[in-house]
Amino acid sequence: MLKFDAFRKVQRTIGRSAVPTGRKFFLRALFWAMLLWGAINQFCLWLDRWLFPGFLSVEVRKPIFIIAHPRSGTTLTHRLMLADPGRYSFARAYELLLPSITQKKLVRALGWLDRKFLRETLHQWVRSKESSALGDLQDIHHFSLLEAEEDEWFYFMTFASGVSLSLFPYVEEFREVMTFDQMPQDLQREHMDYYHGCLQRQLYLDGPEKVFCSKNTTTFIPKIETLAQRYPDSRFVHIVRNPLEVAPSLLSLLGSTWRQMGFPEEDIRQGLAVIHATNMAAYERAFEALDALDPSRYHILDYRDIAAAPKTTMTAVYRALGIEMTPAYESVLDELQERARKHVSGHSYGLEEFGLDESSIRSDTPTVFQRYRFD
Repeated sequence: MLKFDAFRKVQRTIGRSAVPTGRKFFLRALFWAMLLWGAINQFCLWLDRWLFPGFLSVEVRKPIFIIAHPRSGTTLTHRLMLADPGRYSFARAYELLLPSITQKKLVRALGWLDRKFLRETLHQWVRSKESSALGDLQDIHHFSLLEAEEDEWFYFMTFASGVSLSLFPYVEEFREVMTFDQMPQDLQREHMDYYHGCLQRQLYLDGPEKVFCSKNTTTFIPKIETLAQRYPDSRFVHIVRNPLEVAPSLLSLLGSTWRQMGFPEEDIRQGLAVIHATNMAAYERAFEALDALDPSRYHILDYRDIAAAPKTTMTAVYRALGIEMTPAYESVLDELQERARKHVSGHSYGLEEFGLDESSIRSDTPTVFQRYRFD
């Protein structure tokens, strides 16, 4: 689902921007590289239908979607669930960027050779390059090609999603692909068909008997209704954290990224303002979408409970969603309890850093403050 119109618009927007000439050349080359990568992905996805046609008959049964705002504990909750031995399928970052079975099998074969003959030299090289390439951004949001990431990254090389433009502060110019509910209906259907194919492929590799478990942030909140209809047996875990703590988080990550890319400060400021408004509106949207579902299909977590009592929290999640907790998983949770309690963020920031104030955030997110005591 490569979108050439959006790619051309990206190139035009870069040309009109106030970015220095040398940086413009770099950005144009970067997005051309993304287009080439996306074209290779599309070819490999087509190749899957000939080499591994069995994936088309894989059923996506009872998927679990962990959805929350950024910095609200999705990674920790996801890791706690994936610790349940042998139950879940999930996508690592490299599998999101290389969505075809063909590509994933090649990478897994390379990993086997690395472990068998190279004493994990390649694995260690990848880890070292991640740290040096991302630098201080790792303190804001830890990223590794070998660990799970948000499902929206399936779309990174397509130019059909806001995640394709996360390197790009000109949000208003690409509103039609920035959030799912603002897309034309034909693009929404194409999005979901593509996503379903990605889940089928992941389950084909991991084992079709497994349950796909994902973690996602704000971009998936507008998709809750559609996901619930597409997968009638799907279940949702929504995590709520104080908006006064969450509000600066995404702005910090995107602002730091855009500054490293060399965009003018005024363009960054305008882009962050749009992102903030969208992020705050998603609080109300999430409650509306979940309240419309049968209560047996979702469970809402208070962020504070995850770190304070992870075993109690996961027991409540399993009970609410009707999932059997095995003795083996109980044992794992006992071992993870102390480790999870020590989990802390490597970066801190305040509202004033982004020109935000408490009263406006409270007025934008009334439901969360009515339902939860964050004072």
